[in-house]
Amino acid sequence: MSVSEIEALLKTKEDYKIALRLVSILPIAGGESSRKAQELLLLSHNQICIWVKRFNELGLAGLHDKPKTGRKPKISAEQLEWLKNVVLHESPTIHGFNTETWTAPLLVKVVEKHCNIVYSDDMIYVLLKKKLGLTHKKGRGFYGEAKPEAREKFVEDLKKTL
Repeated sequence: MSVSEIEALLKTKEDYKIALRLVSILPIAGGESSRKAQELLLLSHNQICIWVKRFNELGLAGLHDKPKTGRKPKISAEQLEWLKNVVLHESPTIHGFNTETWTAPLLVKVVEKHCNIVYSDDMIYVLLKKKLGLTHKKGRGFYGEAKPEAREKFVEDLKKTL
């Protein structure tokens, strides 16, 4: 698992976020400067000061996330779970596409058909990464009708020319 995947997993856990915020204010409570705490914790000085202020004003409740503002999401939690299941466990061929690899344009069409929601390719990637914690890999072409021996010989010949 990569560092970014571990961080994403930890950030989804509310208890972890609260513990991290408590750990960030602990050096200040012990008499250290916020600049020293910044060096120890790899957090920004400004963010540490915000957590200290909120803890002093509201106690432990001040370390919880504030309610999110802004536009309500178009897609529901159930639809997101359905999308995750589709990406992880279903082939695009099941949905009528002539490929084995999910791409953003294909997912746009599937989401529009199933959920009646229109998204851009970019927004599909945002949903996959930020909302579902998924990362993407670029697919490698493989031709089932090719003979493995011929392919290996071609690769060896190609290496010799390089």
